[in-house]
Amino acid sequence: MGVTAIDLQVDDVAAATRLLSRAYGWRVLSDEENFGELDADGVRIMLSRDAMVPWGKADGVILHQYVDDVAAAAKAAADAGAELLAGPLRTDWGTEAAYLKGPGGIIVDVCRDV
Repeated sequence: MGVTAIDLQVDDVAAATRLLSRAYGWRVLSDEENFGELDADGVRIMLSRDAMVPWGKADGVILHQYVDDVAAAAKAAADAGAELLAGPLRTDWGTEAAYLKGPGGIIVDVCRDV
């Protein structure tokens, strides 16, 4: 069995849901005040303001989306409101990558193997 969903805490669920959908093309499955869910090509990204268990902000979590054109994907994400943190650049581990941040501090690496 593999991981099929990731739940991330964000303060503004609606803003995060909109940005992730526009910036990365993820399909919105749920868009409520306190809970959003997107389909990121088979992995569900859940966005919650509160949880049934104690939790804190995720720090050090990076979502990776493989794309054909890193520069175009980074530009589209930035145009949709994501903040470009770095890139496009070549990594030591064999990818071209750009790192972007959105609401709730969610970081997405748009990348491709080179």
